[in-house]
This record gives sequence, structure tokens and C-alpha cells, in this order.
Amino acid sequence: MTLERYGWNVQFESIFEDYRNKDLIPARIIRVDRGAATAQTAEGPVRVSIAGSLDPAGEHGPPAVGDWVGVDVGEDSHVVSVILPRAGALSRRRPGEADLEQVVAANVSHVLVVESHERGPNARRIERASALAWDGGATPVVILTKIDTCPDLDAAVATARGAAPFSDVLAVSAVTGDGVEALERQLTAGSTAVLLGPSGVGKSTLTNRLLGEEKFAVAEVRAGDGRGRHTTTHRELVALPGGACLIDTPGVRELGLWLSAEAVATAFPEIEEAAQGCRFGDCRHESEPGCAVRSAVERGVLEEKRLASFLRLRKEAENLDMRRDSSRQHEIRAKERVFGKIIREALKKKGHR
Repeated sequence: MTLERYGWNVQFESIFEDYRNKDLIPARIIRVDRGAATAQTAEGPVRVSIAGSLDPAGEHGPPAVGDWVGVDVGEDSHVVSVILPRAGALSRRRPGEADLEQVVAANVSHVLVVESHERGPNARRIERASALAWDGGATPVVILTKIDTCPDLDAAVATARGAAPFSDVLAVSAVTGDGVEALERQLTAGSTAVLLGPSGVGKSTLTNRLLGEEKFAVAEVRAGDGRGRHTTTHRELVALPGGACLIDTPGVRELGLWLSAEAVATAFPEIEEAAQGCRFGDCRHESEPGCAVRSAVERGVLEEKRLASFLRLRKEAENLDMRRDSSRQHEIRAKERVFGKIIREALKKKGHR
């Protein structure tokens, strides 16, 4: 397959022109697992190692699935030496105590938020995933799977639409094929989509259906609690027959937000629209007088659950912003102390001459 089959275009070619003069070849990261990576080159997939310092500014960190990179080809090794600027990325807060970013997928145009009819769509999870998608420059599309097992399809679709009122909601069955053609029309040639959802919702089964082959292992959900087994243990990008690329990901039970408080509003446009009528320009829609958003909830124009989700996600994002600001200030002070020590030692040496 050519690199164009994996989304390479004239924009990336223009950016990469200078790197060709440095004897690097273009490639796309198609798999990351256990600290290693696989890159798709024009000659085929190769295992690659990562150069010690790709980005001194710390903007990109290690390469993620979907990244376009420059590879230095040696006699016995292939080394990723540069990451090209990303055209959109899906990021979340890295699991653990430290407030660090984890890029789930790079250069994505669509985030397929997958929910299963078996357990009913989770509105709060859809809202959270949609906010992350919009903030990363991608368009969220809600995919409701396993419709062949759904007792009330209309209710499930209504729940999903309520959680993502300005996104497409598609109901599909990877087993019967119902709704798959509508999804394929969303995945246009040259685009890249990433599947996002908890284990057991059918992401790998859906990927196999779109591929037309059983590439990814699948397993039945547990009978006791309905949760899926983690059959996917790594992120992997595949080229679909229609010309699009798709990234399958391991099941994610919780999505730690990695976005600003302002970006949360993107997933709740109806709240932002209602807020235009608030008495105060900085109204937080909590207990202020003349709040048009609260009034809309009381009149039944806005759902109270949507406002509660908005306030909860905004608070979470604000807390993250404060922690990141505190961390940046700590780093600045640490650098100032080191720089000050260097200056003092230099002045001390100069004074002894």
C-alpha cells in the first residue's frame, strides 16, 4: 500500500520536504505497545525505536498512533527522529496521580463514541467523550452497537441524541450489518477515525466488519456483570477498504479530562446559547440572579441533567487548569533557582580571579 492509502497528502508532503534533505523517510505510526512502535512506510510496516529527544519544547512527547513521523533508516535499525505537526489529536489525562497528558490518537478527523445497546447508552460518558473530541479538533459521532439485541431502539437513540444533540447518532449491528453502510459513508477516503468506548461494546467486532476480515480478536462479555473482556491490549491503526483509516483502542472505563474549562462549552452549545440572555456576562449558572440558563431549565427548555453534567465537567476542567498552572509555576521557580545558582557560581569564580 502507498502512504496515500494511510492518509498522506500534499500538506504533509510540503511539511516533510525539509526532512527529506536530512535523509529521513516519511511514515505513520500504526501501532504502539509496551514502549515499542510500528510505522507504516512506503515500503511496508517496520518496527521503530524512538530518538532520545524528539521535541525539546515538550509539545508532542512520544509518538502516538496516527502520528506522521520522519524515520532515520540505518543498516540494522529504524529510528523515529521527528514528529510532524498534528492535525488534531484525542488526548486524555494520563491515569495516575500526576497531571500528564496522554495522546490516545493523532491526526484524527472523527471520534467514534461507541456505546452498546445491551447496557444502554451512558449519556454522561457520551458527553465527556464528545467534549474531548471537539477540543482535539475532531468531530464526534455516536455509534450505538448491537442493535439486534436492543429491546427499545428508539429510547436508546433518544438518550444518545440528548447527550450529543449536535452530533450524528448511528445505530449499527456488526453481526447483521444493519447500519454499517451509514457508518462507512462517514469514513471518507483520506480521513482517520478513532474508536472510543469501554470494553465489551463491540469496537473490535465493528472494526472486523469494516475491514471485511477477522483481524482483531473478540470475546463475549461476562455473564455476571455484562462487562467486556479486554481483547484489545494496544492501539492500532488499520486502512479500510473504502480509503479511510481506523484506530482501534483498548477499552477505557473512565476518561480523565484533558482540556480547558472554556472547551467544555463546545459540547454543550445549547447551554452557551441560552447563556446569552443571562443578566451578568460572567454568570456561572449556579445561583446568580437573572440566570437565563436556570430559567430555561425551570421552563423545561433545557434538561437539568445536561446542566448538571456541564457544571461537573467545567469544575473538573477548572481544577485541572489550576493544577497545571501550579505545576508550571513550580517548574519556572525550579529553573530560576538553577539559573540563579549558575550565575552566582560564575560571579564567585570571576571575583576570585
